[in-house]
Amino acid sequence: MFVPRRDYTASLEGYRIIFPCVSVGNVPQLAVDLIINTLRLSCAGYLRHPGLLPLVGNDAFDHLKSPGHLHLSTEVYCSHELKLAVVQMRVPLAKGYQKVFVEDLLTWVRDVKASDLVVLTSSDAVERRDSQLLGRPLRFMVNQLSLPLYEHFANDLKWSSLEPRTSAVEPAASLGEAQVKVLRDEELFLPSAGIARRLHLSSSQWNVKMVTLIAFCSQGDNIADSIGMASYLNEWLHLQGPQGWACPKSWGLMYGGPSPDNLF
Repeated sequence: MFVPRRDYTASLEGYRIIFPCVSVGNVPQLAVDLIINTLRLSCAGYLRHPGLLPLVGNDAFDHLKSPGHLHLSTEVYCSHELKLAVVQMRVPLAKGYQKVFVEDLLTWVRDVKASDLVVLTSSDAVERRDSQLLGRPLRFMVNQLSLPLYEHFANDLKWSSLEPRTSAVEPAASLGEAQVKVLRDEELFLPSAGIARRLHLSSSQWNVKMVTLIAFCSQGDNIADSIGMASYLNEWLHLQGPQGWACPKSWGLMYGGPSPDNLF
C-alpha cells in the first residue's frame, strides 16, 4: 500500500500516524496542510490503492522550493525527529471500496509497527443535538486499545468525548451523562464523517491503537475550522510552538479571487 520515494529508506516503526478522513468541509485535509506546512515535513512516499481516485496537482506547500513540484492523491509526510508520519488524503474513495481500504490501511499501520493511529474527521454541524451546541465544536473518541488516554483527554485537557447516540432523531446524551468511554456500533452517530466510523469499529480487531478527533462544521470557508482542529490536536501532541500555524500560499487559490468591480 505504501510506496516510498527512492531516497526514503527509514522505517516507520514507533511512529505516530495521522490520517485525515475525507469528510464535510474537508476540515481534516486543511488541518493536515497546516501541520505539514508548519513543521516543514518531507515527503516519504504515497499510498497506492485501487480505491483511491487519481489526482495530480502542484506546489501545495511553501517549503518545497522546486517550482512545479507534483503532488498525488494520497501522500505520506514524515518527521524523524518527532517520529511522526502524516498522511494527506485529497480524494474520496471510489464506490464500494470503503471496507477494503479500511482493512488495508489498518493492516499497513499494524505491519509497520506504528505506535498509534490518529484519525481526523469532521461531522455535519446541522445534525447536532442541543447538548452539542454548547462549548467547543470538537470531540474525541478512543478505541479499546487507547482507553488509557481517555482520562488524560477528559480530565487533563478538559476535552469532551463524543456523546453516544443511536439515530438522527434521538437526542445525544448531555455532557454530564456521556460516560461511555468506547462507543459501540449502535451508539456511534457520525454523519458526513467519511470512513471514520468504520475505522473506529475495526481498529481494535487489527490491534491498532486509535484516537479519533472530530470537528462539527458545515460546508463553506472552513479555514477557521481547520485551524481549530489543528490547535486541538496540538494541545495533546505539542507539535508547534507559540509562533502559530503557517497557512500554505496555495490556500490563496481555494476560493478564487475577489469579485470584479464591474459586476455590481
